[in-house]
Amino acid sequence: MELGRSTTGERAFNWGNAVLLTVFALLCVYPFWYILILSLNEGRDTSMGGIYWLPRVFTFDNYRVMFSDMTILNAFWITVQRTVIGTAGSLLITSFVAFALSRRELPGRQPLLFVFLIVMLFSGGLIPYYIQLMNMHLINNFWVYVIPSLFSVWNMFVMKTSFQNTIPESVVESVKLDGGGYMRIYFHIVLPFSMPLFAALGLFTAVGQWNDWFTGAFFVNDIQLQPLPTYLQRMLSTIEASQVISTSQMTTINQTRLYNPDAITPKSVRMATIMITVLPILVVYPFVQRFFVKGVLIGSVKE
Repeated sequence: MELGRSTTGERAFNWGNAVLLTVFALLCVYPFWYILILSLNEGRDTSMGGIYWLPRVFTFDNYRVMFSDMTILNAFWITVQRTVIGTAGSLLITSFVAFALSRRELPGRQPLLFVFLIVMLFSGGLIPYYIQLMNMHLINNFWVYVIPSLFSVWNMFVMKTSFQNTIPESVVESVKLDGGGYMRIYFHIVLPFSMPLFAALGLFTAVGQWNDWFTGAFFVNDIQLQPLPTYLQRMLSTIEASQVISTSQMTTINQTRLYNPDAITPKSVRMATIMITVLPILVVYPFVQRFFVKGVLIGSVKE
């Protein structure tokens, strides 16, 4: 047998593997495609069933419900701000703590790690958390989305392990011999070595920030400060309730001007809501995908 040429069994395996992975990829993609076509189809027609691949009665009315006033655009902007600021701040603060705890010369390092572990495993509960936010004047405040999430104990342990296993101690010692301090070590050594890790953890943090509806629902009453997931959840509840109230009541809450009741159903609007919520993350993910696997595995193997 000539070197470099695959056997019949290897070719059959490769073809079978390609077909299997293609089917698996289609199974993963189809739910998003199905949601998209339902969001672009007339709601009343959708309730009749039989839509699987393309919209049968194409319409943008489901999206017009979402974007008919400026409130939802403001909610979208709030979500973008909290995601960007919260993700960047969390990576910075958490990595500072992780870098400090990764240095064996830090006084009280082991007791601090034990305290962080206890905090991660046991929570004080919702009521003490609410009281603490109230004492910090964060209730009905934009910074309630950012400040409590600036530090993640789990991410800190992941970063600490990565810094210890991937940052050569010889490089750190050479920087110290050149007169560099810990800030120089962090920005010139730790950051360049750990960009894949930051990308992976940044993606997880950003997804958590983007999808968080709980904070806006329980700690923010001002509708102008509510993020997109919270606002859309409340809008869905309003739309579903509008199916059983009178036309005069719908006029009172300004919903008759938002959509044609014959074309819109709660299910169709829910599909549009899912697309609006998921699409930004799907757009961002390809840009960090090349760092993802490396960032998750980094630090798993020691020198």
